[in-house]
Amino acid sequence: MDTPATRPLALVGAGYEQCRREFCFDRPSFRWHAVELLESGAWEVLRGGSWTRVSAGTVVVYGPSRPGGVRAVGDGPHSKYFADFRGTAAAGKLRGAGLHEKRVRHLANAGSGVELYEQLLSCGSLPPRQQGQVANAILEALLVRLGAEPEHQQGLTARRRGVFDRCRDYLAANYTTLRGPGAAARACRVGPEYFSRLFREHAGQTPSQFLARLRMQHAARLLQNSDLSVKAAGQAVGFEDPYHFSRVFKRIHGVAPRDFQRGDASLRARASSR
Repeated sequence: MDTPATRPLALVGAGYEQCRREFCFDRPSFRWHAVELLESGAWEVLRGGSWTRVSAGTVVVYGPSRPGGVRAVGDGPHSKYFADFRGTAAAGKLRGAGLHEKRVRHLANAGSGVELYEQLLSCGSLPPRQQGQVANAILEALLVRLGAEPEHQQGLTARRRGVFDRCRDYLAANYTTLRGPGAAARACRVGPEYFSRLFREHAGQTPSQFLARLRMQHAARLLQNSDLSVKAAGQAVGFEDPYHFSRVFKRIHGVAPRDFQRGDASLRARASSR
């Protein structure tokens, strides 16, 4: 987003990335302030000059004169969210949220952060006049929430988190072909009740909601980056009924898939005409 540096807080860009196993960046400094949430997979982050192993649910903060490094570890799948921002009050907002000094945090529940990142991404479908205002409000809420969320604890909680990570990664790798959460629980050899509790505890949502979000994220990328029709995009993520697909897509992204597709096309047209 084209945002003036004189504003107190302004989003520059945000995104969701599915990363290859060789993904790596090491930035001694960065033009903007950045807050990333490692959603799935195993990672290493640069801390104190050395690489440290972390798991999904970790928040990484870096920016001007504040080094940051992230690299994928193992086979994956690896995915993460990011938000880049600037402004005269940006450093103060990070400090107020508790993210200025502690630049690597492993959250006990990353689900609320995921929802706010998704709301940021949905701003792309808004009219240009409202995009900045809405995005900046969500960005400030995101920083406060990531700083307020309790950190992950060791011991029994770590063991439960490991089971959840395994189940979540299975959904992330197979969401286009899964018939539902029950099939995933059986494949992960976890009882359905325990499966549901794990997702409520660590993702802040039910397995069905988590699965729907994965499918709608994929559908949004298909509508944005291909010439598929809305019906074809729905079928690609497991929805034979286009009306059901449209209802779920709108519930997740706040806009109907056809309007999302048209809005994205108009954004590309404006960008190419500059």
